[in-house]
Amino acid sequence: MDIKVGQFAKDFSAVDLNGNTIRLSDFKGRKIILGFYRNVNCPFCNRRVHQLMMLKQKLKNAGVQMLMLFESSNEKISSSSFHRGISEWPVIGDHEKLIYKLYGVENSMMKMANTFLHSNPLKAKREVAHLNLPEDKEASGTLIPADFFIDENFKVVMAKYGNHLDDHVDMDILKSFAGIQSVFAKS
Repeated sequence: MDIKVGQFAKDFSAVDLNGNTIRLSDFKGRKIILGFYRNVNCPFCNRRVHQLMMLKQKLKNAGVQMLMLFESSNEKISSSSFHRGISEWPVIGDHEKLIYKLYGVENSMMKMANTFLHSNPLKAKREVAHLNLPEDKEASGTLIPADFFIDENFKVVMAKYGNHLDDHVDMDILKSFAGIQSVFAKS
C-alpha cells in the first residue's frame, strides 16, 4: 500500500548499523527525510548517498533528520567503509524488507528495465568504483528506490516512488524541503 501525501508517517522500530534501536517517531518535531535504497552495492544508490553526504552539515544545521534504509543486512553494510562513514545518520539494513513493505516500496522488473532508458549503469558503476563496495548476492535486482519527506507534525509532505533504479527526489526539491539554499541559487 502506497503512502500518500497528507497521511501520518507509519512508525517503525529497527536496529541501525551501529546497533542502536531507531524509532521513526523519536524524530517527531523535526523534518525527516526517509530514503529507501536498493542494496549496499547499487551504484545509483551509492552515488545518491555520496551526494547527500556533501550536504550533511547543511542538513544537520537545518535540524533535518535523515534515515537511510538498505535492503542489505546490517552485517553486509558494516563491511563497507563508505557506509560506516555516514555515522551522522542512522543507516538501517532491512534485508527482510519489512519496512519496505510497510511503505509500499516495490520490486518491478519493468521499472528496472526502464533504467536503461534514463540512466547509464556502466557510468554509475565507474563513478563509485573507488568505494570498493561489497557484493550482496541476496539483494533483489528489481527493488525500486523511494523517498519520503515527513514534516515536524509527522505528516508525509512528499512521497516519491521511483520509476527506475536511479529515480530519487530531485536534489533542489530536497534542499527546499530542508530549508537549505542550493549553491546555485541566486541571491
